[in-house]
Order: sequence, then structure tokens, then C-alpha cells
Amino acid sequence: MVLQRPAPGSHDRSTPSGALEESSATLFEAMLAARDADDGSDANQAAVRGFYRALADGVLLLPVPPDHGEEALSELERAVSEDAEVRVSVMLAADPAGNPVSVCFGSVAALSAWAPRGTASLPLPARIALANMAAAGVPAILDPSGPIPYRFEPDELADLAAGRLPGSHEPLFAPVHPNSIRVRLAGPQALVLREPLATALRTTPVEAAWLVERESDGEWGLVLGLLGEEGGSEALELPGGVAVEWLEGRLADAVGAISPPFYRRGR
Repeated sequence: MVLQRPAPGSHDRSTPSGALEESSATLFEAMLAARDADDGSDANQAAVRGFYRALADGVLLLPVPPDHGEEALSELERAVSEDAEVRVSVMLAADPAGNPVSVCFGSVAALSAWAPRGTASLPLPARIALANMAAAGVPAILDPSGPIPYRFEPDELADLAAGRLPGSHEPLFAPVHPNSIRVRLAGPQALVLREPLATALRTTPVEAAWLVERESDGEWGLVLGLLGEEGGSEALELPGGVAVEWLEGRLADAVGAISPPFYRRGR
């Protein structure tokens, strides 16, 4: 893909129109925050982590040889659809000391400020771009002509490519756990609890109560679900294994969808 050169020095982020533009804006804001907090404080460390995460979650432009586009695009399509690894031929540059470095760009404007007119490039998900640059074994520079140049050392690239915050074993992103809520009608063992619980609840600020079963870590257990102002449940006598949960949000919706309350204040 050959990019049209924008006006010199242009880093206009006012008209986002797709993944690259949105990534550029997010990355630029994260880089500004990390630069402005460069004082070694906890706030600085949080800003740096925010920069790494914005980078890893974004899109980067890699300059490629002019005849490499079709092959790389085919490989990229396969990698994105299959979540597979892809390797592209990345152009190297030289740092001021003449040593080889990889270069990457967060925006079209940043690429155009550095590259000759007509330079071919590929917009790649950052996970693919970082893996390619890490495999090269040399440092990399993000946006060498600005707006904010940043140099990555090889070990920094290796950590990012492995999904780690550089210099630590901490993952870039917290693992995603299923957060579905599974509830069902309680069995016969709940029937004998309803009347004494309803009597005890009349002296509390509880507005409504349900007895249902909820799944937690693959196990089903009996739950007394309470709605209203919290407080007063300490006086309730519950058999072992019965949990108390104050209902709100999605849990309240899930419980209300399968059963009416066995207790409602004033009835």
C-alpha cells in the first residue's frame, strides 16, 4: 500500500475514520501522559503501563519493500483470521551511530514525516508488528521523526511480543474470565426455610427476598438473595451452606427472571 504524503508536520487527529486513526489518537494521548509524568513516581509508572497497553492494543505501520505488499497482505489476512503468527520482511534503518534498528509508526503523518514519498507500508495489529520486530533482535524506534520518538530495546520488544509489561512478569492485560451468571429454581430443601425467614425479615429493612440456587466455580449452592437497604441480615438463622447476597445489577435481573420473591415487605 502506498500512502499519500500529508502536509509536513501534520498530525491531525480530529477526523478519525477507522482502526488506524483511532489507534493513533489513543497512542498519542498515552505517549503524552507518559512523557508528562516522567518523574519516577507511581503516577509515572501507571502512565508508562498505559502507554505499553495502548501500544499493544493498537495498530502500527511497518515500512516494507515495494514488492512485498501482496505477499504480506495475504499472510496478514491468514494471521488475523486464524490468530496465527505471521512474518513479513521489515525494512531496517540506521540509528545515529550507524547501527541497525527497526522502525514503526503510529500514524500516517508520522510515517510521512520520516519516509520518502511513495514508501510502501502495512498497517498491522500491534501484536504482529511487535513480534516481527522482536524477531529481528535489534532495537526499534517508534515515530523516529515525531511527534514523540520512542526507542525500544530488544528485551523490551521481547516482553511486549510475549504479552508482558517490559521488565516484569506482569501480563499486559488482565486475563478475561467468563462473567455469566447462572441461577435456577431452588429445590425442595428451600421450602422449609421460607416461612421462618419471612418472619425474621419483617424486622429488617429488606424489601424483598428470594431463595434460589446459583452456580459458583462449577458448584451449585443455595442463595438467599436480598433486595433493599443493606443491614439486618446478621440476625437471620441460616443453615450451613446457604449464602447471603444483596441483589443488584445483572444478578438481580437474573434472579427476578426465574422466580417471584417469597418475601416482600408490607405483604
